[in-house]
Amino acid sequence: MALFIVVVAAAFWSLAIVVLGACHVTRTRTHRTADVVKAVLRPRNTEHTADIRSRVHPHEHFALTPSSAILDPSRHDSFVQDAAALIASVSPQQCAGWQRFVKCAEKCTEMFLPNREVDFAAFIQSVTFCIIITGFYGVDPETLSPVDVAFMTSALNRHSDSTSRQTPLYPSELYAMRERVCRWVGGERASQALETILPAYESMWRLTAVTLAYADGNQHMHNAFLDFSENPTQKQFRSFKVKNTRPSVEAIINEVLRLHPPIQRIARKSRHPLWKRLFYPAQEIADIGAVHRSCVYGTRLETFDAMRFYPQHEHPVDIQLLAFGHGELSCVAREWAPMATALIVAKVVDRVDDVGFVLAGKVFDARMYRNTRIGWDGWVVRKKEKGKVS
Repeated sequence: MALFIVVVAAAFWSLAIVVLGACHVTRTRTHRTADVVKAVLRPRNTEHTADIRSRVHPHEHFALTPSSAILDPSRHDSFVQDAAALIASVSPQQCAGWQRFVKCAEKCTEMFLPNREVDFAAFIQSVTFCIIITGFYGVDPETLSPVDVAFMTSALNRHSDSTSRQTPLYPSELYAMRERVCRWVGGERASQALETILPAYESMWRLTAVTLAYADGNQHMHNAFLDFSENPTQKQFRSFKVKNTRPSVEAIINEVLRLHPPIQRIARKSRHPLWKRLFYPAQEIADIGAVHRSCVYGTRLETFDAMRFYPQHEHPVDIQLLAFGHGELSCVAREWAPMATALIVAKVVDRVDDVGFVLAGKVFDARMYRNTRIGWDGWVVRKKEKGKVS
Protein backbone atom coordinates (compact mmCIF):
# COMPACT_ATOMS: atom_id res chain seq x y z
CA MET A 1 0.00 0.00 0.00
CA ALA A 2 2.81 2.36 0.92
CA LEU A 3 4.52 1.61 -2.40
CA PHE A 4 1.28 2.34 -4.26
CA ILE A 5 0.95 5.73 -2.53
CA VAL A 6 4.54 6.58 -3.40
CA VAL A 7 3.98 5.67 -7.07
CA VAL A 8 0.76 7.71 -7.25
CA ALA A 9 2.43 10.68 -5.57
CA ALA A 10 5.38 10.50 -7.95
CA ALA A 11 3.05 10.34 -10.95
CA PHE A 12 1.04 13.30 -9.63
CA TRP A 13 4.10 15.48 -9.13
CA SER A 14 5.54 14.47 -12.53
CA LEU A 15 2.30 15.49 -14.19
CA ALA A 16 2.25 18.74 -12.22
CA ILE A 17 5.80 19.56 -13.33
CA VAL A 18 4.91 18.86 -16.97
CA VAL A 19 1.80 21.06 -16.78
CA LEU A 20 3.67 23.89 -15.09
CA GLY A 21 6.41 23.58 -17.67
CA ALA A 22 3.84 23.80 -20.45
CA CYS A 23 2.48 26.99 -18.90
CA HIS A 24 5.88 28.68 -18.87
CA VAL A 25 7.52 27.39 -22.04
CA THR A 26 6.45 29.03 -25.30
CA ARG A 27 5.53 26.31 -27.76
CA THR A 28 5.74 27.52 -31.35
CA ARG A 29 4.37 25.99 -34.52
CA THR A 30 5.60 27.30 -37.88
CA HIS A 31 3.43 27.00 -40.99
CA ARG A 32 4.87 27.07 -44.53
CA THR A 33 1.98 26.18 -46.86
CA ALA A 34 -0.24 28.82 -48.43
CA ASP A 35 -3.65 27.59 -47.26
CA VAL A 36 -2.56 27.07 -43.66
CA VAL A 37 -0.72 30.39 -43.53
CA LYS A 38 -3.82 32.20 -44.78
CA ALA A 39 -5.89 30.43 -42.14
CA VAL A 40 -3.44 31.51 -39.41
CA LEU A 41 -3.54 35.13 -40.55
CA ARG A 42 -7.30 35.26 -41.03
CA PRO A 43 -9.14 36.36 -37.86
CA ARG A 44 -10.65 33.40 -36.08
CA ASN A 45 -13.96 32.99 -34.25
CA THR A 46 -12.83 35.13 -31.36
CA GLU A 47 -13.66 38.60 -30.20
CA HIS A 48 -12.07 41.41 -32.20
CA THR A 49 -9.94 42.55 -29.26
CA ALA A 50 -8.40 39.09 -28.95
CA ASP A 51 -7.52 39.10 -32.65
CA ILE A 52 -5.83 42.47 -32.30
CA ARG A 53 -3.97 41.38 -29.18
CA SER A 54 -2.64 38.32 -31.02
CA ARG A 55 -1.38 40.61 -33.78
CA VAL A 56 0.19 43.10 -31.37
CA HIS A 57 2.67 40.64 -29.92
CA PRO A 58 4.89 40.14 -33.01
CA HIS A 59 4.53 43.73 -34.21
CA GLU A 60 5.24 45.50 -30.95
CA HIS A 61 8.57 46.70 -32.39
CA PHE A 62 6.53 49.26 -34.38
CA ALA A 63 5.61 50.91 -31.07
CA LEU A 64 7.91 53.72 -30.05
CA THR A 65 6.53 53.89 -26.49
CA PRO A 66 4.66 51.54 -24.10
CA SER A 67 1.57 53.76 -24.48
CA SER A 68 1.52 53.40 -28.25
CA ALA A 69 -1.87 52.94 -29.94
CA ILE A 70 -0.31 49.95 -31.72
CA LEU A 71 -0.19 48.13 -28.38
CA ASP A 72 -3.70 49.09 -27.26
CA PRO A 73 -6.55 47.03 -28.77
CA SER A 74 -9.11 49.56 -27.57
CA ARG A 75 -7.50 52.27 -29.75
CA HIS A 76 -6.62 50.04 -32.70
CA ASP A 77 -9.68 50.73 -34.85
CA SER A 78 -9.40 54.51 -34.58
CA PHE A 79 -5.66 54.31 -35.29
CA VAL A 80 -6.31 52.25 -38.45
CA GLN A 81 -9.10 54.60 -39.56
CA ASP A 82 -6.84 57.64 -39.18
CA ALA A 83 -4.04 55.92 -41.10
CA ALA A 84 -6.48 54.86 -43.83
CA ALA A 85 -7.68 58.46 -44.16
CA LEU A 86 -4.10 59.68 -44.62
CA ILE A 87 -3.44 57.06 -47.28
CA ALA A 88 -6.70 57.82 -49.07
CA SER A 89 -5.78 61.51 -49.24
CA VAL A 90 -2.75 60.70 -51.45
CA SER A 91 -4.07 57.67 -53.31
CA PRO A 92 -4.28 57.56 -57.12
CA GLN A 93 -8.08 57.68 -56.77
CA GLN A 94 -7.71 61.20 -55.35
CA CYS A 95 -6.29 62.98 -58.37
CA ALA A 96 -5.25 66.20 -56.61
CA GLY A 97 -3.79 64.34 -53.61
CA TRP A 98 -1.84 61.92 -55.81
CA GLN A 99 -0.45 64.74 -57.93
CA ARG A 100 0.70 66.49 -54.76
CA PHE A 101 2.36 63.25 -53.66
CA VAL A 102 4.11 63.02 -57.05
CA LYS A 103 5.46 66.56 -56.61
CA CYS A 104 6.69 65.67 -53.10
CA ALA A 105 8.52 62.66 -54.53
CA GLU A 106 10.22 64.83 -57.14
CA LYS A 107 11.26 67.54 -54.67
CA CYS A 108 12.48 65.12 -51.99
CA THR A 109 14.56 63.13 -54.48
CA GLU A 110 16.14 66.34 -55.75
CA MET A 111 16.87 67.59 -52.20
CA PHE A 112 19.06 64.66 -51.24
CA LEU A 113 21.13 64.28 -54.40
CA PRO A 114 24.77 64.68 -53.36
CA ASN A 115 27.28 67.36 -54.24
CA ARG A 116 29.80 64.56 -54.67
CA GLU A 117 28.82 61.19 -53.20
CA VAL A 118 26.39 59.74 -50.67
CA ASP A 119 25.82 56.31 -49.16
CA PHE A 120 23.05 54.63 -51.16
CA ALA A 121 21.07 53.34 -48.17
CA ALA A 122 21.25 56.71 -46.40
CA PHE A 123 20.08 58.45 -49.58
CA ILE A 124 17.08 56.13 -50.02
CA GLN A 125 16.19 56.37 -46.33
CA SER A 126 16.24 60.18 -46.40
CA VAL A 127 14.23 60.39 -49.61
CA THR A 128 11.64 57.90 -48.35
CA PHE A 129 11.21 59.60 -44.97
CA CYS A 130 10.93 63.00 -46.63
CA ILE A 131 8.29 61.79 -49.10
CA ILE A 132 6.20 60.11 -46.38
CA ILE A 133 6.07 63.09 -44.04
CA THR A 134 5.58 65.72 -46.75
CA GLY A 135 3.08 63.61 -48.69
CA PHE A 136 0.94 62.56 -45.72
CA TYR A 137 1.00 65.81 -43.77
CA GLY A 138 1.39 68.52 -46.40
CA VAL A 139 4.77 69.66 -45.10
CA ASP A 140 6.85 71.82 -47.44
CA PRO A 141 10.02 69.80 -48.26
CA GLU A 142 12.04 73.00 -48.13
CA THR A 143 11.36 73.25 -44.38
CA LEU A 144 13.07 69.92 -43.67
CA SER A 145 16.71 70.14 -42.70
CA PRO A 146 18.78 67.24 -44.09
CA VAL A 147 20.45 67.03 -40.67
CA ASP A 148 17.07 66.60 -38.94
CA VAL A 149 16.00 64.00 -41.50
CA ALA A 150 19.24 62.09 -40.96
CA PHE A 151 18.64 62.15 -37.20
CA MET A 152 15.12 60.77 -37.66
CA THR A 153 16.11 57.98 -40.02
CA SER A 154 19.01 56.98 -37.77
CA ALA A 155 16.73 56.78 -34.72
CA LEU A 156 14.04 54.85 -36.62
CA ASN A 157 16.65 52.45 -38.00
CA ARG A 158 18.04 51.76 -34.55
CA HIS A 159 14.56 51.14 -33.19
CA SER A 160 13.67 48.78 -36.06
CA ASP A 161 16.88 46.77 -35.96
CA SER A 162 16.32 43.53 -34.02
CA THR A 163 19.73 43.66 -32.36
CA SER A 164 19.17 47.21 -31.12
CA ARG A 165 15.58 46.86 -29.91
CA GLN A 166 16.83 45.32 -26.69
CA THR A 167 18.00 48.84 -25.83
CA PRO A 168 14.92 51.09 -26.03
CA LEU A 169 15.08 54.63 -27.33
CA TYR A 170 16.43 56.98 -24.69
CA PRO A 171 13.86 59.48 -23.38
CA SER A 172 15.99 62.34 -24.67
CA GLU A 173 16.14 60.73 -28.12
CA LEU A 174 12.39 60.17 -28.23
CA TYR A 175 11.83 63.75 -27.07
CA ALA A 176 14.09 65.01 -29.86
CA MET A 177 12.14 62.96 -32.42
CA ARG A 178 8.83 64.31 -31.15
CA GLU A 179 10.15 67.86 -31.12
CA ARG A 180 11.09 67.65 -34.80
CA VAL A 181 7.84 66.02 -35.86
CA CYS A 182 5.85 68.51 -33.78
CA ARG A 183 7.64 71.35 -35.54
CA TRP A 184 6.79 69.85 -38.93
CA VAL A 185 3.19 68.66 -38.50
CA GLY A 186 1.93 70.45 -35.36
CA GLY A 187 1.55 69.29 -31.77
CA GLU A 188 -1.88 67.70 -32.15
CA ARG A 189 -0.73 65.30 -34.85
CA ALA A 190 2.84 64.65 -33.69
CA SER A 191 2.31 61.44 -31.67
CA GLN A 192 0.11 59.81 -34.28
CA ALA A 193 2.48 60.92 -37.04
CA LEU A 194 5.38 59.09 -35.41
CA GLU A 195 3.33 55.90 -35.11
CA THR A 196 2.25 56.14 -38.75
CA ILE A 197 5.63 57.08 -40.20
CA LEU A 198 7.61 54.20 -38.66
CA PRO A 199 5.93 51.19 -40.34
CA ALA A 200 5.58 53.04 -43.66
CA TYR A 201 9.22 54.13 -43.62
CA GLU A 202 10.56 50.77 -42.42
CA SER A 203 8.90 48.82 -45.25
CA MET A 204 9.14 51.32 -48.09
CA TRP A 205 12.80 52.30 -47.94
CA ARG A 206 13.89 48.65 -48.09
CA LEU A 207 11.47 47.82 -50.91
CA THR A 208 12.72 50.88 -52.82
CA ALA A 209 16.38 49.99 -52.33
CA VAL A 210 15.98 46.37 -53.42
CA THR A 211 13.92 47.32 -56.48
CA LEU A 212 16.56 49.84 -57.55
CA ALA A 213 19.24 47.16 -57.13
CA TYR A 214 17.35 44.79 -59.44
CA ALA A 215 16.67 47.57 -61.97
CA ASP A 216 20.30 48.70 -62.04
CA GLY A 217 21.78 47.52 -65.33
CA ASN A 218 18.46 46.09 -66.61
CA GLN A 219 17.40 48.34 -69.47
CA HIS A 220 13.84 47.00 -69.75
CA MET A 221 13.13 47.57 -66.06
CA HIS A 222 14.87 50.93 -66.25
CA ASN A 223 12.66 52.02 -69.16
CA ALA A 224 9.50 50.81 -67.42
CA PHE A 225 10.22 53.04 -64.43
CA LEU A 226 11.11 56.00 -66.66
CA ASP A 227 7.73 55.61 -68.39
CA PHE A 228 6.03 55.53 -64.99
CA SER A 229 7.94 58.60 -63.80
CA GLU A 230 6.70 60.51 -66.83
CA ASN A 231 3.13 59.22 -66.52
CA PRO A 232 2.47 58.02 -62.93
CA THR A 233 -1.01 56.60 -63.46
CA GLN A 234 -2.55 53.26 -62.52
CA LYS A 235 -2.81 52.34 -66.19
CA GLN A 236 0.91 52.91 -66.72
CA PHE A 237 1.70 51.09 -63.47
CA ARG A 238 -0.07 47.97 -64.73
CA SER A 239 0.95 48.08 -68.41
CA PHE A 240 3.17 45.25 -69.67
CA LYS A 241 5.81 46.34 -72.16
CA VAL A 242 7.10 45.42 -75.64
CA LYS A 243 3.91 43.68 -76.79
CA ASN A 244 3.45 42.01 -73.40
CA THR A 245 6.90 40.38 -73.42
CA ARG A 246 8.34 42.62 -70.69
CA PRO A 247 6.99 43.20 -67.16
CA SER A 248 4.92 46.08 -65.93
CA VAL A 249 6.09 48.21 -63.03
CA GLU A 250 3.45 46.53 -60.89
CA ALA A 251 4.81 43.08 -61.80
CA ILE A 252 8.37 44.16 -60.95
CA ILE A 253 7.27 45.44 -57.54
CA ASN A 254 5.27 42.24 -56.94
CA GLU A 255 8.27 40.07 -57.74
CA VAL A 256 10.43 42.07 -55.32
CA LEU A 257 7.72 41.62 -52.68
CA ARG A 258 7.60 37.90 -53.42
CA LEU A 259 11.33 37.40 -52.96
CA HIS A 260 11.83 40.05 -50.26
CA PRO A 261 8.61 40.55 -48.23
CA PRO A 262 9.03 43.37 -45.66
CA ILE A 263 8.19 40.89 -42.88
CA GLN A 264 9.40 37.36 -43.50
CA ARG A 265 7.48 35.74 -40.67
CA ILE A 266 4.23 36.89 -39.03
CA ALA A 267 3.35 35.51 -35.61
CA ARG A 268 0.06 35.10 -33.82
CA LYS A 269 0.11 34.68 -30.06
CA SER A 270 -2.66 32.52 -28.64
CA ARG A 271 -4.24 32.14 -25.22
CA HIS A 272 -5.53 28.71 -24.17
CA PRO A 273 -7.07 27.32 -20.98
CA LEU A 274 -4.58 25.61 -18.68
CA TRP A 275 -5.61 22.12 -19.68
CA LYS A 276 -5.14 22.86 -23.41
CA ARG A 277 -1.62 24.24 -23.16
CA LEU A 278 -0.10 20.78 -23.40
CA PHE A 279 -1.69 20.27 -26.80
CA TYR A 280 -1.84 23.67 -28.50
CA PRO A 281 1.02 26.04 -29.36
CA ALA A 282 1.25 29.34 -27.54
CA GLN A 283 2.42 30.95 -30.75
CA GLU A 284 1.82 30.20 -34.42
CA ILE A 285 4.14 31.57 -37.10
CA ALA A 286 3.19 32.16 -40.71
CA ASP A 287 6.38 31.82 -42.75
CA ILE A 288 5.65 34.29 -45.56
CA GLY A 289 9.10 33.88 -47.12
CA ALA A 290 8.64 30.11 -47.42
CA VAL A 291 5.18 30.41 -48.97
CA HIS A 292 6.40 32.98 -51.50
CA ARG A 293 9.05 30.51 -52.64
CA SER A 294 6.61 27.61 -53.00
CA CYS A 295 5.10 26.13 -56.16
CA VAL A 296 1.90 28.20 -55.91
CA TYR A 297 3.99 31.02 -57.39
CA GLY A 298 5.09 29.06 -60.44
CA THR A 299 8.52 27.69 -61.33
CA ARG A 300 12.15 28.84 -60.96
CA LEU A 301 11.22 30.20 -57.58
CA GLU A 302 14.69 31.46 -56.62
CA THR A 303 14.96 33.44 -59.87
CA PHE A 304 13.73 37.01 -60.29
CA ASP A 305 11.08 36.74 -63.01
CA ALA A 306 8.46 39.49 -62.90
CA MET A 307 6.70 38.02 -65.95
CA ARG A 308 5.29 35.30 -63.71
CA PHE A 309 2.64 37.93 -62.85
CA TYR A 310 1.55 38.24 -66.49
CA PRO A 311 -1.93 36.66 -66.67
CA GLN A 312 -1.08 34.70 -69.84
CA HIS A 313 2.24 33.39 -68.53
CA GLU A 314 2.75 29.64 -69.01
CA HIS A 315 2.88 29.23 -65.22
CA PRO A 316 0.94 32.27 -63.95
CA VAL A 317 0.71 33.13 -60.28
CA ASP A 318 -2.64 31.88 -58.99
CA ILE A 319 -2.52 33.30 -55.46
CA GLN A 320 -2.35 36.80 -54.02
CA LEU A 321 0.91 37.84 -52.38
CA LEU A 322 1.01 37.67 -48.59
CA ALA A 323 3.68 40.36 -48.16
CA PHE A 324 1.23 42.64 -46.34
CA GLY A 325 -0.55 39.89 -44.42
CA HIS A 326 -3.98 38.45 -45.08
CA GLY A 327 -7.52 39.03 -43.88
CA GLU A 328 -8.97 41.88 -41.84
CA LEU A 329 -5.77 42.50 -39.91
CA SER A 330 -3.54 42.88 -42.98
CA CYS A 331 -1.61 46.09 -43.52
CA VAL A 332 -3.84 49.11 -44.06
CA ALA A 333 -1.47 50.31 -46.84
CA ARG A 334 -1.51 47.04 -48.80
CA GLU A 335 -3.19 48.57 -51.88
CA TRP A 336 -1.35 51.90 -51.81
CA ALA A 337 2.23 50.99 -50.82
CA PRO A 338 3.30 49.10 -54.01
CA MET A 339 2.40 51.98 -56.34
CA ALA A 340 3.72 54.62 -53.94
CA THR A 341 7.03 52.75 -53.64
CA ALA A 342 7.17 52.39 -57.43
CA LEU A 343 6.84 56.18 -57.66
CA ILE A 344 9.86 56.66 -55.38
CA VAL A 345 11.86 54.19 -57.48
CA ALA A 346 10.77 55.94 -60.68
CA LYS A 347 11.82 59.39 -59.48
CA VAL A 348 15.21 58.09 -58.34
CA VAL A 349 15.74 56.28 -61.68
CA ASP A 350 14.79 59.50 -63.48
CA ARG A 351 17.45 61.54 -61.64
CA VAL A 352 20.15 58.92 -61.08
CA ASP A 353 20.31 58.42 -64.83
CA ASP A 354 24.01 57.79 -65.55
CA VAL A 355 24.19 61.32 -66.92
CA GLY A 356 24.15 63.64 -63.92
CA PHE A 357 24.30 60.99 -61.19
CA VAL A 358 25.22 57.32 -61.13
CA LEU A 359 24.46 54.40 -58.85
CA ALA A 360 27.62 52.48 -58.08
CA GLY A 361 27.73 49.27 -56.10
CA LYS A 362 28.48 45.60 -56.03
CA VAL A 363 26.36 43.05 -57.85
CA PHE A 364 23.15 42.66 -55.87
CA ASP A 365 23.21 39.56 -53.69
CA ALA A 366 19.70 38.08 -53.68
CA ARG A 367 20.73 35.90 -50.73
CA MET A 368 20.34 38.92 -48.44
CA TYR A 369 16.57 38.50 -48.83
CA ARG A 370 16.00 37.73 -45.15
CA ASN A 371 17.35 41.08 -43.98
CA THR A 372 17.37 43.83 -46.58
CA ARG A 373 18.37 46.44 -44.01
CA ILE A 374 21.96 45.28 -44.44
CA GLY A 375 24.18 44.40 -47.39
CA TRP A 376 24.47 47.91 -48.82
CA ASP A 377 28.12 48.53 -47.94
CA GLY A 378 29.93 49.92 -50.96
CA TRP A 379 26.73 51.13 -52.66
CA VAL A 380 26.79 54.89 -53.36
CA VAL A 381 25.02 57.54 -55.38
CA ARG A 382 27.71 59.65 -57.03
CA LYS A 383 27.58 62.90 -58.95
CA LYS A 384 29.12 62.35 -62.34
CA GLU A 385 32.07 64.56 -63.17
CA LYS A 386 31.82 66.43 -66.44
CA GLY A 387 33.74 64.76 -69.21
CA LYS A 388 34.34 61.61 -67.17
CA VAL A 389 33.02 58.29 -68.45
CA SER A 390 31.88 55.77 -65.79
